[in-house]
Amino acid sequence: MDALPQDFWLDQLGSAPLFNAWVYSRIHPYLGEQIAEIGCGTGTFTTLIAAQGYTVTGFDIHAPYVEVATQRLRKFPSCNAICADVTAMPWGDASFDTIVMLDVLEHIENDVSLLRKLRDGLASDGRLILKVPAGRWLYSTMDKAIGHFRRYSRRSLADTLNRAGFSVMAMRPFNAAAIPGWWLNGRVLKRVTPPANQVVLFERLVPMVRTVEHALRMPIGISLIAVGTPT
Repeated sequence: MDALPQDFWLDQLGSAPLFNAWVYSRIHPYLGEQIAEIGCGTGTFTTLIAAQGYTVTGFDIHAPYVEVATQRLRKFPSCNAICADVTAMPWGDASFDTIVMLDVLEHIENDVSLLRKLRDGLASDGRLILKVPAGRWLYSTMDKAIGHFRRYSRRSLADTLNRAGFSVMAMRPFNAAAIPGWWLNGRVLKRVTPPANQVVLFERLVPMVRTVEHALRMPIGISLIAVGTPT
């Protein structure tokens, strides 16, 4: 069976510890103690969160991914991964104080409907942490290939959260340095994935990119990281 674009990205994410640590540093301040990660894939971030001592449950609709995530979580007895369609699950009886969705919401056609469901599974003082692709003008063949319905602007993401019953606690752009590569590969060259060697090179450059972005507080990014609280 031919590899899918999402397999490419999951494989690259699994071998990008510097990038993953950068993402984690941006979401860590908002994590509670009982965490759900929606769209956990093969468990890269689920395992990273579990390794910091948190109790986390990963959810993903793809059984082969969940099998890998389950294996990776074996050394963390209080953590697990569940194969489920989160858009069809009842969330009223859930009791999470944090729900994490990293590059997942853009895959959901009715994003507001899903967020409303997740709100029912979140404690009244809980937090929803999102990482989504930013810049509508960047939507390209790579977005379409991986199943993205959209890329978000600050305004559209805030509106989505508000309509789902969340107030915006924080929202910041992330990773401006990746914009030229996404534009070139997707908008100009019409690729469905970038060359793997480009991704490997970017991983090596993460320490420099992270330092520069922190110092300059870049006003744009290839992603937005947002935190919402139930209203």
